Amino acid sequence: MKKVLSLAACAVALFSSCNKDVATPEGDFNAGLPTGVVQAPIPTDADGLITKTFLPNDTIWKIDGVSYVEPGQTLTIEAGTFLTSGDFKTYNDPTYGEQELRGVLVVPKTATLIAEGTANAPIVFTSPNATNRQAGDFGGVVILGRARINQPIAQRIEGIPQPDDTDVTYGSTNDTYNTESSGILKYVRIEFAGFELSEANEINGLTLGGVGSGTTLSHIQVSWGRDDAFEFFGGTVNADHLVALSTDDDDFDFDFGYSGTIQYALSLKDPQSTNSTSGGNSDSNGIESDNDGSGSNASPKTKPNLQNFTFLGINSAGTAGTKLENGNHWRRASALNITRSIIAGYNVGAAFENITAGESIFSNNVVHAYTTPLDVISGSAPAGYTGNSTSTAAIANSYLLLGGDAEINPFYSTATASTFDPWNLVPFAGPASGPDYKGAFDPEAETLWTDGWTEFQPKTY
Repeated sequence: MKKVLSLAACAVALFSSCNKDVATPEGDFNAGLPTGVVQAPIPTDADGLITKTFLPNDTIWKIDGVSYVEPGQTLTIEAGTFLTSGDFKTYNDPTYGEQELRGVLVVPKTATLIAEGTANAPIVFTSPNATNRQAGDFGGVVILGRARINQPIAQRIEGIPQPDDTDVTYGSTNDTYNTESSGILKYVRIEFAGFELSEANEINGLTLGGVGSGTTLSHIQVSWGRDDAFEFFGGTVNADHLVALSTDDDDFDFDFGYSGTIQYALSLKDPQSTNSTSGGNSDSNGIESDNDGSGSNASPKTKPNLQNFTFLGINSAGTAGTKLENGNHWRRASALNITRSIIAGYNVGAAFENITAGESIFSNNVVHAYTTPLDVISGSAPAGYTGNSTSTAAIANSYLLLGGDAEINPFYSTATASTFDPWNLVPFAGPASGPDYKGAFDPEAETLWTDGWTEFQPKTY
């Protein structure tokens, strides 16, 4: 039973803890494909266009190579369906040369994907392996739209070979498409995804290029990815209830003028996962945000509106070591608006590097870092910097209440004094609008939005 949180009982310094009982996620802790279910490849034509319009859950559907929803058509996936990688296919790309890929689902411009699972029957894209499941076993999901980006022409999406007859560009300079819909992704897991075809040419767990706000993205978990979990290239799509778990690179990556709203999201790093590097140093962040690659002032600005995020890095004897870079890395003329959020367990909490400070808001957040909670690398801090609290305590539990239930936070369940518990969060008063707590989870909730459909148990290393 939930114990109602008493602010009076916690009337101590912000970063101290008090005991309370909270709800525990009830996700699927036994990742893998269901047994006894027939497997079959998704049928495609010679160009890789999917020839079915409905994928029922009585089959585990295998994606051979790169498969495309036909432009102008809708592909519907039934709740409870599992999809996985099929056979590799070889592609001779005019820019990147020969590539071998499998397990990549692409929704091009004007195509629609309806993948609407439920909490009890999520749709799962995952590794085909019963054991030794690794990042890169599955390709990824790519959705392309025509919403506004800050580039002068539509851009070719990274990571996808250029097919002969299918357009894999995204975005436009036309605001007419900002409300366009590419479909629904709801109660969906994407596991063990990602390919690095060449430098800066990777497939993420979920890639969104120029996607419009008519698209529904809700209750999506991306886990054990080989590159980013969620990457937004421009567009106006909104999202809610997102989980990024054990990714190699960034959990949330924004670029090319993305301007949507995302509320309730968890970013959880894994001490045993691989982590990307640049110049020999870690390049793995909770957030990485650029206006564009050159840091130009192109319009519209990359300015995600983020509310109630929780970013948890790595706690190892009071240091994050060298595995991670920043909890947030706002850079290259990006603007930002992030509020009511928690950042913890990184050496640097939030780094600001040549941001568009006058258009940026960083408010009502709690930021922990082992060395520097807020780092203005160059330029200025956000102009809208209000109501924030910071800590450099050696043990991040100085403000994240003690927990360690292996089901909800398996990475830290055996670390006695340095256990993170992302569901036991510090309450706070205000602001007047929005939830009266910081972070992704209501500390007084009887049930959590992760219940039933998520998978938090780390794979066997």
